[in-house]
Amino acid sequence: MAEYYETNMQYILDELKRIDLLIHLEVQRIREIDAVMDGFQGLYVSDEEINSILDPDHAPPPGDGDDQSTRILKGLIAETESEIARKREKSRKRGIMLNLPMLAEIYGLTPFETDTILISTAPELDTKYEQLYAYLRNDATKKQPGVDLILRLLCNTTEDAIHARRYFHAEAQLFKNRMIRLVEEPGDDGKSLLSRSVKADDRITDHILGFNRIDATITPFTRLIQPRRDLDGVMLTEELKSRVRGITRRWKETGARMTCLLQGPYGAGKKTVSEKICGELGVSLLIVDIRALIDGEAGFGDSVSRIFREAVLQDSAVYLEHFEELFSEDAKNVVHRNIIFKALEEYGGIAFIASVEEPKLGAELQKDLFKIEILIPDYAMRKTIWDGCLNGRFGETAASVLANKFKFSAGQINDAITSAEKLAVLEEREEMTIADLYSGCRAQSNQGLTALARRIKPKYGWDDIILPKEKAEQLKEVTNYVKNRGVVYYDWGFDDKLSLGKGLNVLFSGPSGTGKTMAAEVIASELRLDLYKIDLSMIVSKYIGETEKNLNRIFKEAEESNAILFFDEADALFGKRSEVQDSHDRYANIEISYLLQKMEENDGIVILASNLSQNIDDAFLRRMHFTVEFPFPEEEYRYKIWKSLFPVEAPLSDDIDYEFLAKRFKLAGGNIKNIVVNAAFLAAENSGVIAMEEVIHAAKREFQKIGKVCSQSEFGKYYGMICKE
Repeated sequence: MAEYYETNMQYILDELKRIDLLIHLEVQRIREIDAVMDGFQGLYVSDEEINSILDPDHAPPPGDGDDQSTRILKGLIAETESEIARKREKSRKRGIMLNLPMLAEIYGLTPFETDTILISTAPELDTKYEQLYAYLRNDATKKQPGVDLILRLLCNTTEDAIHARRYFHAEAQLFKNRMIRLVEEPGDDGKSLLSRSVKADDRITDHILGFNRIDATITPFTRLIQPRRDLDGVMLTEELKSRVRGITRRWKETGARMTCLLQGPYGAGKKTVSEKICGELGVSLLIVDIRALIDGEAGFGDSVSRIFREAVLQDSAVYLEHFEELFSEDAKNVVHRNIIFKALEEYGGIAFIASVEEPKLGAELQKDLFKIEILIPDYAMRKTIWDGCLNGRFGETAASVLANKFKFSAGQINDAITSAEKLAVLEEREEMTIADLYSGCRAQSNQGLTALARRIKPKYGWDDIILPKEKAEQLKEVTNYVKNRGVVYYDWGFDDKLSLGKGLNVLFSGPSGTGKTMAAEVIASELRLDLYKIDLSMIVSKYIGETEKNLNRIFKEAEESNAILFFDEADALFGKRSEVQDSHDRYANIEISYLLQKMEENDGIVILASNLSQNIDDAFLRRMHFTVEFPFPEEEYRYKIWKSLFPVEAPLSDDIDYEFLAKRFKLAGGNIKNIVVNAAFLAAENSGVIAMEEVIHAAKREFQKIGKVCSQSEFGKYYGMICKE
């Protein structure tokens, strides 16, 4: 016989032999009572069946009296207990971990509670226990042990049994940690606790037998990973690596419970940090998707209890991702939060809370909380990540250009590349293109701006916009500013010289229709960034404080969207501050001051469009990196605009007099565009060819719309065309 246990199964089998002796003793006891009673004990389970099941090696010698048999059985039980304890201690000294004793040690289980688990687990290991329990409970349908039976097997006196009832309360360790449960059976309503059947939890049964499968009830929202130990190959800043090492050192020194808040945007590296800590400590990581847990069909409280129990059984840390979901406006999340908070407070291991926003945790959790804020990687780190992912594709400058334009986390960079590769597959191309990559990048951008702004899909390029040379050069300087921002701020060190104001603020001013919106589209097209036109009616509110909230949302979403913000007709929001005459003036000025602050903090691109730059508050003008005046087009530029607006596919008559139109009609580009489009529709209805007659007729309608008189001096020789109508 082995001097120690080499496996869990050897230990469990010996424990079951001890349980068999306890059962044997109870069978003998009830048979003594049966001799005096009605003889129907164990209806449908005969004495002969029980005798064949009980181990004959442990039966008292024939002819011994009942008292003598009881003494022999009790002696065997004591001897078996002593032998199990001796072998278990030798196993411990050899470093062999036996799961049930470890479980008892971790949860502080008493011998009574440990034996309750064994008795409840026995039917899962051998069906003979179903017959034995049915016999002892005097009911062939009761194949699980009952509370009364467990008390009879483990308690020597009535006083002990009454005292042991506390182990079957809802808040007792066995029930609180879902180790056993009371079986729901027909007719249980109104039954006493003693009559209820008890069953071991399947996950506990697997655990004590040495099977380490995750609890099946929590697999829809959990997964277990084995983190790597090496930190050097991980894309973390040196500061983060230092903090990781500090936390691991603290845990190794104290071994105390630890809760760590990891706050940062999606893909910033929250999970990576937790993996590295666990890798250094040599423990696995149980990842829990809070969003899926909330939406799951299982009871929230039961699932949370099983999650933290699983972490104990796996000797793993817990990683709660999407923790911010617990703080949504759904009323039930108040209950969910309290359940999670309590579980975290009681958990004795390592727990990571991963959240985009800093959550409002309970006072108890705050006491020993470690906080690590993980920011979006800076330009240099983003460039390194892009370099590693692209591996030389698209040239040497691609990584720096992408790092400059998109403030992505490492996770978003990987997602953007994956999205681009999928796009190439869908279009049956072997390799993704730079256009695919930009599409992938835009797909990762936050789409929250759509609630407050209208997304404009840029259609225009440099060839479409007609401006004086100097103004066109200014626009190109704007795009070059964005393209080279990474080089200037980070490679050349200007970032260290500026605490704020590293975004790009541009003012377009000029009469309506002179090309301000088109210029914004050209810039967005050149930079391959999304363009959002802010709807001021959705921003400015008559309610005090609401405008500031809306502005905060806009700039926050814009930062996450990597998009260009375009405030058209910005005078309404960026106008000059007025002298305070009443409370409305005071709050209007507060709104402007708040907007100044947000623009100062913003790292993105903001374009303001105004009909008159003089209407813009001086404080805004000082914060503009570029101010581009869009002049009313002179004849030379009006001629180019007229020529450029007719598509090559359009059927044009030879009689269109571009020189006349440019010279006589002193209109902005927007008005000229309206005339050209309306002339095309008139031609489509009539001759099918766009001729001068259609253009003159459309010009008349445009004059009428803007309140201009159709005079002979302007329409000249074509005046007769409008007079005959």
